Amino acid sequence: MRTLQWSLLTSFLLASYFCIFGQGMAYFLSEYALPLAPVYYLTGLTAAGIFLYMVSGILLFTLAKQHESSHTHRELYAIVLFTVAPAASLWAFFVTAMWWG
Repeated sequence: MRTLQWSLLTSFLLASYFCIFGQGMAYFLSEYALPLAPVYYLTGLTAAGIFLYMVSGILLFTLAKQHESSHTHRELYAIVLFTVAPAASLWAFFVTAMWWG
């Protein structure tokens, strides 16, 4: 139960970080990792962020299916996930589309 909650939190925070700060990470990776164009890094980070949001949704569904009465924050997790995930994903998709021209 605890590992499921930590997996949900980790996946959600990592997805949010990838989607919101993807531009800065793309420039950083372009300079200090493989010398690729930053647009390729940004595309990969956007895809990874959206994938991690989907994983978070699956983990939240799994958490809800367990019917644990001791876990009272399920509704809060759902509200936060379903408000932040679409906004951050659309932002990351928009930024990536603008970079591709």
